[in-house]
Amino acid sequence: MTSTTRMHWRFPLALLAISAIPFAAGIARLAGLLGSPQVNAGNARFLAAPFPVVLHIMGASLFSLLGALQFSTGLRLRYPRFHKISGRIVALSGLIAALSGLWMTVVYPIPTGLQGDLLYVVRVLVSTSMLVSIVLAVTAVMRREIGKHRAWMIRGYALGQGAGTQVVVLLPWMLFIGTPSVLQRDVLMTLAWLINLCIGEWAIQRQPEKNFSFI
Repeated sequence: MTSTTRMHWRFPLALLAISAIPFAAGIARLAGLLGSPQVNAGNARFLAAPFPVVLHIMGASLFSLLGALQFSTGLRLRYPRFHKISGRIVALSGLIAALSGLWMTVVYPIPTGLQGDLLYVVRVLVSTSMLVSIVLAVTAVMRREIGKHRAWMIRGYALGQGAGTQVVVLLPWMLFIGTPSVLQRDVLMTLAWLINLCIGEWAIQRQPEKNFSFI
């Protein structure tokens, strides 16, 4: 692997590493829904209505994993057809993840102590913003406005990658400080989305490639 190739793959590989955390958690959640699992406070809402959470896990997994590959310049240039086909899957899976995430936030009853009012509002805002970002990205690429398409798709991807960054933010707190309170957990999880958005805006401003398209 040449130095140029390593540079092109550095960011996608970092995104794949972060995506692996929620992907593994999603697989474990799906496995827990199969068969006849014992109902408890943690899974009762999912067992009562499993379809949305299955959609969310599948959509978010595809969005995170395939979305990371869209950032590879070498892959994009060498296999443009794969880039375009996978980009369409990324957009569709992102819409599914955002819509199912919004449904779960609003409809699923949340166990006491797991989420406060702050995180509820933030989840609604994040899901809605992710949905709007992807719609604007698709609309822009249909108009051949590639720069706008790229910017909105990066923002949508940054919002969709919240779960992985939340682990990175929460783990040090739990290791060195202890279990966070509900409010502290709400703030830390919100911080993860803000970090992603800041990185996304940095990426947009740092490399404003006019010919870069996710789709």
